[in-house]
Amino acid sequence: MKATLRGNPNKLLRSAFQVRFRSGNSNLPGSDNASIRTFERTASGKRPMQRKKSMPGLGAAMINSHYDHLGGGIKHPPFLKIPKTVSVIGAPLSWGQPLAGTDHGPQLLRNEGLLTCLTGLEWRVENQGDLQFDIPQETDPSPDPKLIGGNAKNCYCVGKGLGKIYDKVLEAHQNGNFALTLGGDHSVAAGSVAATIEHRPETGIIWVDAHGDLNTPATSPSGNMHGMPLGLLLGLCDTSTLPGFEWLADTPMLRPDQIVFVGLRDLDGPERDVIRTMGIRAYTMQHVDKWGIGKVMDMAINHFRGSDGSLPPLHLSYDIDAVDPEQAPATGTVVRGGVNF
Repeated sequence: MKATLRGNPNKLLRSAFQVRFRSGNSNLPGSDNASIRTFERTASGKRPMQRKKSMPGLGAAMINSHYDHLGGGIKHPPFLKIPKTVSVIGAPLSWGQPLAGTDHGPQLLRNEGLLTCLTGLEWRVENQGDLQFDIPQETDPSPDPKLIGGNAKNCYCVGKGLGKIYDKVLEAHQNGNFALTLGGDHSVAAGSVAATIEHRPETGIIWVDAHGDLNTPATSPSGNMHGMPLGLLLGLCDTSTLPGFEWLADTPMLRPDQIVFVGLRDLDGPERDVIRTMGIRAYTMQHVDKWGIGKVMDMAINHFRGSDGSLPPLHLSYDIDAVDPEQAPATGTVVRGGVNF
């Protein structure tokens, strides 16, 4: 599910891009292992300015075409048709985790004015409605625990659902549209990212999340598949052993250098190992606290720049638990110390 923020767009954007956090002691990625440490705040390290007032709406999430910090207008991406059109795809898939509620995300975002916001930003909107997903059944095929070395809960339903998301997002790309996918738990990203790199293999993936989502059935402590999308896309396990994921066999494999993490603060041990061994660029909340979110995002984007300064297409995958629970408590995976205003 995506975050929702209300208020004057210009004021919220200024606060979002100018905010600076308490300094930490981390170094930049590549200098040591600080970039992949789990960050925990103590009571003495609490930020001095905590907002008690709720901030619903979409203001700070808006992408305008004339922001001072970007140095002028944003050029129309050559891979999008004119007029620029966004396909809004509801993906209320909730079987990747155990809590009810994430399936309401797409409609709640629409109710809060998402489509009006997009048209106000001069986008032509194609509202694709919500995809329909099957409910898990006792008769669903299940993976062999000996083959997968662990557990993958609701594997068949999640896999089939992600296949539907893949098809719909790929269709949007093929039509020259910008694909905006609304979850749903974060397992939905396996479908949307797979479709994106199928259509544009050079795409860079910015993963804004408290968690790494790099687990596999063999490494996941819970077996919940919302913690596995990147593990599956990177080929860290044999997806042919997972019923429902047959569609993934013919898609390109994601490369480690195509990923940049932003906002990490709760990693499992095997996820830390993957980040280290694969050399994935990772900015934790320590980096956000030290450098500010604006500089961290600049560094994340610059990771993808070519020697001539050019950028490939970028895909943003955003989990609501990246935000501090004081601002966004409606998540089943609450971790203190996230981004805020």
